Amino acid sequence: MGQKIPGFHSIRQRILLFSILVTLVPSFGMGWFWFDLTRKVTTEKSEQKLLDAAGIAEREIKLWFKERKFDLRVFANSFVILDNLRRHQQPGNSAARPQKERPIPPLQKIETYLSLIASQFPEYRKIMLLDADGRILAASDTGDRERTVLLPDNWQDQAGKAGFFTGDVFSLTDDPSPLVLIGLPLLAEQNTPLLGFFVIELRLQGLLPLLGASLPEAGESAGTLVLLRQNGRALLSTDASADNGASVPPVLLSLFDHPRTLREFVNERQQRLIGLAITFDDLPWGLVVTKKHREVFDTLFRARDRIMVITGLLTILIGVAATLVARQIIIPLRKLTEGVLRVAGGELEVSVAVRRNDELGIVSGMFNDMVRRLKEDQQKLEQLATTDPLTGLANRKQIMTGMALQMEHYRRHGTEFSILMLDIDHFKTINDTHGHLVGDDVLMALARILTASLRSLDSAGRYGGEEFLIILGKTDRHQAEQTAERIRQAVAQYDFSHDETPLHVTISAGVACIGPGDATISHLIGRADRALYAAKAAGRNRVVLDEGKDQDAGEFQPETGDAAI
Repeated sequence: MGQKIPGFHSIRQRILLFSILVTLVPSFGMGWFWFDLTRKVTTEKSEQKLLDAAGIAEREIKLWFKERKFDLRVFANSFVILDNLRRHQQPGNSAARPQKERPIPPLQKIETYLSLIASQFPEYRKIMLLDADGRILAASDTGDRERTVLLPDNWQDQAGKAGFFTGDVFSLTDDPSPLVLIGLPLLAEQNTPLLGFFVIELRLQGLLPLLGASLPEAGESAGTLVLLRQNGRALLSTDASADNGASVPPVLLSLFDHPRTLREFVNERQQRLIGLAITFDDLPWGLVVTKKHREVFDTLFRARDRIMVITGLLTILIGVAATLVARQIIIPLRKLTEGVLRVAGGELEVSVAVRRNDELGIVSGMFNDMVRRLKEDQQKLEQLATTDPLTGLANRKQIMTGMALQMEHYRRHGTEFSILMLDIDHFKTINDTHGHLVGDDVLMALARILTASLRSLDSAGRYGGEEFLIILGKTDRHQAEQTAERIRQAVAQYDFSHDETPLHVTISAGVACIGPGDATISHLIGRADRALYAAKAAGRNRVVLDEGKDQDAGEFQPETGDAAI
């Protein structure tokens, strides 16, 4: 048989391996599913927490700026500012008056007012009144009056949309906090010339408590919030060790490629972090929120390790139990294995004794039933391999095999035989007019006529489409011609009517008898085919005998067009 029957140890090892796999695969599968699901849920929760923290920080920053702008408008609309600024710009002020009658200069009144405001708001580094060219007219701190204040290039667009403008963030050596300029243009009335600007230098350090309060947790596990400029430099960070104003590492800037999406990365300190980034709509800033990876997933990883230990212990227990159970099923399995190997070797006369009522008995009975069905299926396959499924006649392969046997018999013993090549006249018209189902009925009816008209030593097969090939054993050409004519008449007289629709069917036949010049089967079939096309050319519904003249069948070219149908 070519196969060795496995012994007791082989089967036991297979059962043991199967039992271990049955334990490990579901355990690891479910464990991995749980771990992956929990990791996704944890990631989603962490992403939402960081998004919430970033959203809170964004809202707090916007609210902080909104409050500062509100203060700015209140201060700028004070009569002290507008009234004294108009007096200052009016020609012919009180400079010509006597010294005792000369009032306090308007700009001095404004500076006193600005100093009073600055003393009450520590987040305002400096409050200034500028002329239309950006030069300082009055300031809360007069120490650097000669410094030119740089207004943003698009201050007119900003002021036109919101009534305010915001400058770029900058730093001064005498102030540790990053600064930003906010201001508004001063107009006496609408559509009047510009009087100047009222601006405030804000200390952004005041945002730091708001950023810290936005984090979802307190202490070391809270994470880090970093406020960035568009050029990638940090403005503020809740990490006390961070260097404000320094360039942010590229790995943090890459978070802005996919804003509001959580990503894992390793920072410049080789710490594994998770984080996301958002950008502001109305400020040229961005915000990065990060948290240490282990603080988010440490509990999950510990649970994973415990599951792996428990799975290992269960695997050992299942393996011991499987070994004990395997000993009780080895003998019946060995008998069943012998039967399987015999069937695998091609032997189908196999039967396994069924002596048990348990699962092995059921399997043995099913095995016997399977072998029986295999035998039946083999017989059906042999029949399908040699029979045309529609007509029940031999298929082309089988009829050609019969031709080869007849040719071999003729060469050895000189036994004469003939062949008929039949074709249904105008079969395409029948299909086109009445449908393919009617065409199939015509083919099956013709097959029944052929079966009834032939002897036991003759054979008929479907050569292809509406063509049939008939082998007439021990038949000369004249007997073959008579047989073909008898078949033609039987077909012409048969009632092919379908659903009360009259249908007249005829055939054309070509006859050829084996002769010394037929060196190959193809040559003989070519002669019969030539006679068939001659019958069609002569008007169909007739039999033509090929006389075996010297014409190479390989050179025969059938007609084309309607005459070939």
